[in-house]
Amino acid sequence: MRVLDTYPFSEPNPVPALATDRRLYPYHTFEGYAATSEPREWKVVRMENDLIEIFVLPEVGGKVWGAVVKETGHEFIYRNEVMKFRDIALRGPWTSGGLEFNFGVIGHTPATATPVDYLVRENADGSVSTIVGAMDLPSRTPWRVEIRLPAERAAFETRVLWHNPTPLEQPYYNWMTAAAFARDDLELFVPGNAYLEHSGRALPWPVDEEGRFLPLYRNNAFGGHKSYHVVGALNDFFGGYYHDEGYGWGHWAPHEEMPGRKMWLWALSRAGGIWEDLLTDADGQYIEFQAGRLHVQYSPGAARNPISQAGFDPLSASRWTETWFPLEGTGGLTDASPHGAMHVEREGGRLRVVVQAFGAAADTVRAWSDGELVAERPVALEPLDPVVIDFDVAPGRPWRVSVPGLGLEACSNPDEAGLVGVCGFGGQPSVSRPFAMDPVAWDALTETDRLVFEARELARGRRYAGARTLYERAVAAEPWNREALLGLGALALRSARHEEGLAHARHVLQLDTYDPEANFLAGNLYLALGRRADALDAFGWASRSVAYRAAARIRLADLALDSGDLAEARRHGVLAIDHDRGSIPAREVLAIAARLEGDEPGAERVLAELLELDPLNHFVLAERYLAARAAGSEGEEAADVEATRLTASMRSEYPGQTLLELAVGYANRGRPGDAARLLELADEVGGGPVAAAWRAFLRDEAEMLGPGADPDFAFPFRAETLPVLRWATREDPHWSWRYLLGLNLWALDRDAEASEVLATLADEPDYGPAYAARAHLTEALGGDPGPDFRRAVAVDPGNRLLRVSLVRHLQETGRWAEAREASARGRDLFPGDFNFDLLHVRGLLQAGRHRDALRILDDTRVLPSENSGESHRLYEFANVGAALDAFEAGDRATALRHLEAALLWPESLGQGRPFDPDERLVRFLLGALSEGIPGGTPPGPVEAEAAALRARIEALADTTSPTAVIERALVRRALAAAARLER
Repeated sequence: MRVLDTYPFSEPNPVPALATDRRLYPYHTFEGYAATSEPREWKVVRMENDLIEIFVLPEVGGKVWGAVVKETGHEFIYRNEVMKFRDIALRGPWTSGGLEFNFGVIGHTPATATPVDYLVRENADGSVSTIVGAMDLPSRTPWRVEIRLPAERAAFETRVLWHNPTPLEQPYYNWMTAAAFARDDLELFVPGNAYLEHSGRALPWPVDEEGRFLPLYRNNAFGGHKSYHVVGALNDFFGGYYHDEGYGWGHWAPHEEMPGRKMWLWALSRAGGIWEDLLTDADGQYIEFQAGRLHVQYSPGAARNPISQAGFDPLSASRWTETWFPLEGTGGLTDASPHGAMHVEREGGRLRVVVQAFGAAADTVRAWSDGELVAERPVALEPLDPVVIDFDVAPGRPWRVSVPGLGLEACSNPDEAGLVGVCGFGGQPSVSRPFAMDPVAWDALTETDRLVFEARELARGRRYAGARTLYERAVAAEPWNREALLGLGALALRSARHEEGLAHARHVLQLDTYDPEANFLAGNLYLALGRRADALDAFGWASRSVAYRAAARIRLADLALDSGDLAEARRHGVLAIDHDRGSIPAREVLAIAARLEGDEPGAERVLAELLELDPLNHFVLAERYLAARAAGSEGEEAADVEATRLTASMRSEYPGQTLLELAVGYANRGRPGDAARLLELADEVGGGPVAAAWRAFLRDEAEMLGPGADPDFAFPFRAETLPVLRWATREDPHWSWRYLLGLNLWALDRDAEASEVLATLADEPDYGPAYAARAHLTEALGGDPGPDFRRAVAVDPGNRLLRVSLVRHLQETGRWAEAREASARGRDLFPGDFNFDLLHVRGLLQAGRHRDALRILDDTRVLPSENSGESHRLYEFANVGAALDAFEAGDRATALRHLEAALLWPESLGQGRPFDPDERLVRFLLGALSEGIPGGTPPGPVEAEAAALRARIEALADTTSPTAVIERALVRRALAAAARLER
């Protein structure tokens, strides 16, 4: 344990994330953040050898906290010495520094600030490992990262397993995000000839259109925050180097496994600089170097290009290994491998080669000039002890350097600035992959094809409701469009609309009876409907396809196990492993079959294979527990031991979800008794009401439901839970089961059904979040959420978050007087809460009470939050409004003082000044009011500025956001004031 100054997060939000971002459900968000620190104990795993030390935080997403060279103290993974959580990640809390592991959808992973499962072990080869992992709940995909430190190497590895055990395609997103110090002497070494924006638009690298050499950190003092996804080079590494201090850092992974190389820089203006204060105390600003499984962290934009979302194939797995290493005295980075790094610089007719090994080695450095070998030098290498060798080469001619034992090679490539040093493959350093789309390509597609493409993008971004709408439009235009039908069928399977999905799949099979994707989809839908013969037939055809061979065999094994045919289950499981050697679901079937047959050695052999693939595998411990339970009274003691081992292994934020996922897996394979026996342990891991309902359902004992349930933070989301909650609502009339059923339907994009169920609650609940949830769903369906927002506050008047939601609703619907009353009450109840301060300021501005607004802003300290993004805008509008008030009262001097103040960026409001802020409104008024005053601002192109402001009013005409309403009114007043001055 280590005590660290901590700025904690708090206030978990009991209103389901369905209300704000469906992609995150069933996770909840956190809404409370501290402005001051307190000492807290944190678990820290320290791994070290004689060369480097690595620190891991299993309670903070399993991230590597930092990595340090022991002799020099240089941090090659930036370690933030405080835990300063801020509202940045998908769920809110995030702290900077270290190396974090992101899986799921774009953004910092939902587990980034909370505990994960972990274990620490010593390996047979002398290395040590910390293995961390969790399950991405929305996709039900487990991820594992083994952080492995060899005994005598100055580098560490991350060995990753991420698998999709579901029969559905899931969104695919992974980026490994490391931090490093941001300093003026930093040079980035990221070979490539272009970089991609998040939208996929390609721009020049390393020199931009303005002639700036972007890899030098100090050259980025323009614009906003930077995201450089560098592409174009066929290489396996990237890194950075501090020239003044003589050290650096780097990353290596095979190009085909980790093609994504992104550099993230906070803006070098105060817009970025303020985050140094918000995220650290004394460690300084940082940058991020990120390695990804895709080219770019894709976020759709206006530009059409080949970049798109990616999908995670059903019942498949991804595995890869990366190396993270320090540089000491190399002068830069020209090539790297898992064994060492090299930097080459040329000055006229001399090459200076600096070689650094990560472990002790003997090698030979060879140099070629103009295709001829000019010298070779044997070298004895010690870890992190750079060896410098100079070679004479022909001036202006191509050169090449090789260190074969370390796997290092560098080539000159004089004609391509971004590819200097990259040898590539077969003498070709770059790849010609297109990152631009032919302008006519998109329009050349049919409307239906465009709809299908966009729908698939939405689905892979976990925006299923929008995808369904587009697929339906495509089918309306072309009723037999294969891709649209399959898309709708997959969405129907995901939302448990099985008959509907089967109709779509059968339409495709009428077009092609052998279609493997349609057969696999149909097989899963038949299985869900209990039509086993049809499922067997469909999976059989799907298994003939290379794309679905392993997945279909797994489903055939599941089907056989469900029907009690253990021999067939084994046969299909073995065939699935033939097609996918690392298949975890296939081995799970084999383990269950061996246990049921009493084959203890066979079961243990399979369980050992599972632990070799996934050392955190909870299924292995579940099987051992169930085997002990099966022994009856003779195994009671062993069963207790195995039960303790199983529950103790569930260390993540959601141990109850881990246990329930295991139980549902057994139920899906026709083992309801095993599922129920596992759920007997639910109270040990905080299983909650959903697990209790499952257990009662599996036992068919309604009395186990009790008189209702506590729905707080119980967020059902699995399709398999629908029949369980339907049964619970029939057996127990308490409103809580209907509430949970409504949430489950909503989670499965069955909004209308969810609304009908939640409507039956009427005013029964004594639980404020239930009304808030219903309000958000009602609003999404076009109804009036006001009564439920008000009821939520009435039922739970001390809940800050429910009051914030009410104020925002009132402002967004134009009920400004009631909103001001509600925000004032919130300020009284929660003094010092900047969210209520900002909301109340917004209401005051709408009422024209600008000086009152400024008085509040003067005393407000803002931290990043959902409401803080407009804090400076409110400050600007308050000053502009006060200036207009003073002008209209004939006090031009006071008006000018307010306009000058409007140009300031008080950082107490949580935002720093960017390089080029939008100051058009203020500048327009300054010009208008200063004209004719001795020493005043010279008049500018007032009419052009006025035209721009009129255009701004038109742009805001269809915008109903509260801030837009305020801005529109102020701009109109500003134009009227300027017009009066002209007269």
